[in-house]
Amino acid sequence: MKEKWKTWWWYHWGHVLLAVAALAVVLYAFLPGMLKPKPDYGVAVISMDWVSDDTLAMLKERFQTVLEDRNQDGETRVEINRYQADLSGETAGTLNYSEAARLDADLVGKLSSILLIDNPEGFRENTVVPTEPVVPCKDLPLFDGLSLPANMVFTVRSDCDAGAAYDRITADR
Repeated sequence: MKEKWKTWWWYHWGHVLLAVAALAVVLYAFLPGMLKPKPDYGVAVISMDWVSDDTLAMLKERFQTVLEDRNQDGETRVEINRYQADLSGETAGTLNYSEAARLDADLVGKLSSILLIDNPEGFRENTVVPTEPVVPCKDLPLFDGLSLPANMVFTVRSDCDAGAAYDRITADR
């Protein structure tokens, strides 16, 4: 039996090495993504104006204090997705086209259930995403002191389970 094992190893050591290397590459590529905790909420900030990283960080902190932990892991995680896209339906130009494609992937994949939009009419005309009634951000205490575009509105997708978040945020009006 020992001689049989030596013979098998002599002919197959390369295959074993390749299998171990392939397994290591697969684990290296996929394990970090599988271990990363999923966010409780996705927030899409859709504007033609640039929204600074500091404003987005403050927005994330405020949402984390107001929203509940939906996946019961003991922490409320909010992922902010910034899209600097024109919602008028025009996609001329490389930057606008790529941002529109990223936004479309987010909307189709339902990554963001909370939406901050600076052109709600263009959003309604150029997407088929059902939303709750829009509320101007300037009317909500949650957004006080943030440097958001003046005409930005708050809403949530009505085809996602963010209705409680909408009620909680708009209750302070």
